[in-house]
Amino acid sequence: MKKKLEGNSYLYITKNNEYMSNKKTIIITGANRGLGLALTEKLAAEGNTIIMVCRDSENARKVFKSLQSAGLSVVIKYADIAIPQQIDTIFESIYNEFKSVDVLINNAAINIDGEKTSLETLSLETIEKTFNTNIIGSMWMSKKALPLLKNAAEGRIINFSSGLGHLTVPRMGPFPAYSISKTAVNSLTHYLAEELKDTNISVVSVDPGWVRTDLGGPNAPLAIEEGIDTPYWLATVEKDKLENGKFYKEKSVITW
Repeated sequence: MKKKLEGNSYLYITKNNEYMSNKKTIIITGANRGLGLALTEKLAAEGNTIIMVCRDSENARKVFKSLQSAGLSVVIKYADIAIPQQIDTIFESIYNEFKSVDVLINNAAINIDGEKTSLETLSLETIEKTFNTNIIGSMWMSKKALPLLKNAAEGRIINFSSGLGHLTVPRMGPFPAYSISKTAVNSLTHYLAEELKDTNISVVSVDPGWVRTDLGGPNAPLAIEEGIDTPYWLATVEKDKLENGKFYKEKSVITW
């Protein structure tokens, strides 16, 4: 169930499960729109504290104000995750304000390839911008969050990948920089899960499907509520139901 808030925001009313009975602190990048906003609303509605990481914009400020006015526990940190120094700056304050973080959701991403782009026509600027946000940003967010995740009872990193990031299925579109960056996100998940296997932290990738957002476009078959179904489940499911280091879609493990 959802309740309309200011603008295009909604307050999601859901039931808690056993794992989420103790309220969590959750970092979500790209939290002011699309799937990131929907996850913020749904998880905050359950009483969790959401640290919203967003580029400084009028939209981000309006969304944050609306969520605060609804009585939700949200904190906003302004950073362009494509710029590691800005990530460093926000974590200076996060370290001072929070002793631990339970979940990091690396959601923020861009696709600026253009519909008819090939590697032959792709510009270096597009490659750099895409990789700086989609993979370097996620790597640096993960690095900076690790000390806080290790302080949690059960830390968790959820990396947003894409169907375009698969290695074992045909590419679904001519988006070379975006596709390769999402394959790199899956590599990050695989690597981190192995590095952290003897710790309290689980790491997974998720393909939310083709969703009607600013990134997915108006022709996508899935509504936002459908797109957050598996990411929400991954953030809230009990640890013994989660396979560490795997790629998920529709709440099931899929091939890389």
